[in-house]
Amino acid sequence: MNDYKTTEIESLISLDMFDWSSLFAISIVDLQSFEVVYINNAMKTIMANSNAKNCWEAKYGLQSPCMWCKAQELINKAKLTTNDSQSEQYATYENFNEGANKWYQIQEKLTELKNGHQYLISFALDISIQKEAQSQFINSHVQLRQKTLALEEARKQLKIQATQDPLTGLYNRRYLQDVSQKLINLARREKQDLSVIMLDIDKFKNINDSYGHGTGDAVIKRLASLLQKYSRKSDVISRIGGEEFAILLPNTSKKGAYGVAMKITEMVGKQKVKINKTDSLPFTISSGIDGVDLESDQNLDAALTRADSAMYQAKTTGRNKVILND
Repeated sequence: MNDYKTTEIESLISLDMFDWSSLFAISIVDLQSFEVVYINNAMKTIMANSNAKNCWEAKYGLQSPCMWCKAQELINKAKLTTNDSQSEQYATYENFNEGANKWYQIQEKLTELKNGHQYLISFALDISIQKEAQSQFINSHVQLRQKTLALEEARKQLKIQATQDPLTGLYNRRYLQDVSQKLINLARREKQDLSVIMLDIDKFKNINDSYGHGTGDAVIKRLASLLQKYSRKSDVISRIGGEEFAILLPNTSKKGAYGVAMKITEMVGKQKVKINKTDSLPFTISSGIDGVDLESDQNLDAALTRADSAMYQAKTTGRNKVILND
């Protein structure tokens, strides 16, 4: 303490506040000298040095004013206030006291006595339990969010695995069957053609036997890339097994599908897949074309069978060709 009269200092705090002194750590600082002129027992327990002169030394053990000090901010607010009823200015913030290893919510009030001295009254409430609970809640929320994202990603991957061929990234037979029924219903409703291309890599077993499955996979992936390049976005390209592929072409006649298949066959014939540093392997395909009979076909199976039969005819009559099933 110092020479200030206790009654003068205590008049800055109501008796109600003293009754709550066990909950609130209270300090009063003279803003002319920055001396701590009053502290209660709760404040003493968290102060770095209650005998030090300046508030930053006494309260926090610092060698210079606290960088978070609100005193000047409150003084500036007071200068802008002309209404006597608003002469007391407040600031509320949170602070972590490293010495006490606790979080405090601090409310500071600027007030002026009749003697002209300005005082900063600080009320500090220990909110460590609340901060810990908040931290645990945030951690739990983050963990829950991470688990939710992981679950969403797992579901996404399962959906991809259920609909895509892992080697080529094209749709698989299951997806083709699922989406074909929707396209057949749409074609019936809109009275539009719906055609299908079945195609197969020629002599693929010989490729695997002669050059290995790695080369065979490279041939399959090259063909898949060409199918995507020379098909429309509305077309459904599917690897339905081994070296066999199917393309479902909405709003396309059998003649139109034949033109697409011929273009793909021509482009495939220009391709070569490297098998070593010096040698490359050409390959060809055979294709069969048919359309979905919207009057009698209940699903895609019958059209696939007819297109497959046409493809087999292309293979048995010389390969590297397209057969349109009339």
